[in-house]
Amino acid sequence: MNNSSKIGCGTILFLALAWAFVQFVSDFQDVRQKRSQPATPPKATETPSLTPEQQEARREQEALALGLRWQYRESPDEMGRGTIKQAIVCSLNEVQFDFPYLGAQRAMLHLRIHPKYGKDVILTIKKGQFLCGLRGCQVAVRFDNGKAQNFTAVGPADHNTTSIFIRGYDRFLAGARKAKKVYIEAQFYQQGSQVFEFDISGLKW
Repeated sequence: MNNSSKIGCGTILFLALAWAFVQFVSDFQDVRQKRSQPATPPKATETPSLTPEQQEARREQEALALGLRWQYRESPDEMGRGTIKQAIVCSLNEVQFDFPYLGAQRAMLHLRIHPKYGKDVILTIKKGQFLCGLRGCQVAVRFDNGKAQNFTAVGPADHNTTSIFIRGYDRFLAGARKAKKVYIEAQFYQQGSQVFEFDISGLKW
């Protein structure tokens, strides 16, 4: 009887240990399998679909933020001569000049009515040198798909190389009022000829 009791207890203990070992191996394999699986990314918050009108309004706001639509400014002349009026728009395209004028930049087109200086069309950049001094130069201007027209331009009186004044304000404005886009080609020191594209639709001038 004593031998039978000892054998029975040993058998039970062995079975219990074997079951515990099998359970441990099974749990370990489950953990490894879970770790090997890629994590499920959280579900992105779904944005409500916009109507065509809302999409157009958003595009317009983004264009205004980038300066790609006409922006109008008025300020008093410091000498009391009257009001300075400006309409400004940035180019749709960017240019990348070589050293030392590194970095993408847009050109700016200004229409200005000044009580002292009169009416001007001004083309400016942040960095670079227009090849146009006080003696003047030629720029090519094309409205929409029309033929390119030559305009005379001059540099500013302070010899700043980042601006030029395009002569022929009335002729330029007449073309701008009928067009949606204008392309202006100018020459730059060590950068060659560059063309800037402007969206001039909806000009209120």
